[in-house]
Amino acid sequence: MGIIQEENIFLKQTLTTQKEVFEFLVKQAKHLAISTDEHQVYQKLVERENEGTTGMMDGFSIPHAKDQSISEPSIVIVTLEQGIEWNSLDGQLINFVIALFIPDSEAGTTHLKLLSAVARLLMRNEVTEQLKAARSKKEIATLLNEKIGENE
Repeated sequence: MGIIQEENIFLKQTLTTQKEVFEFLVKQAKHLAISTDEHQVYQKLVERENEGTTGMMDGFSIPHAKDQSISEPSIVIVTLEQGIEWNSLDGQLINFVIALFIPDSEAGTTHLKLLSAVARLLMRNEVTEQLKAARSKKEIATLLNEKIGENE
């Protein structure tokens, strides 16, 4: 089983702001037992975003939080019904969110490996096109797990 799990993927959400996306992410992280502290993880997402945008290119963003309330490295994916403003690098609206949740104890290792693996994947046009074309949680999970596995 890869790091991307189908139960951590939420398709076609009707969130309209970055704040709503962060609130949704922390609620799901708590529900999925990834984190025990919604408020703390929300603060970490906001702090990281304030350091510099996590809005990448082509409609993708990679917000991430490191906190001691996070039990194990996890990824939560949200696709949005409509693109939202995210201050992305290319100025495009974001409609595909790949959020990383990392325990404090693994901040320098797992965090950087995962982040760079995901960021590298999003630089590959064929990967972003396949992700956008995916219609099911299974398609997204299978694609990302295969591609992340190739990079290890």
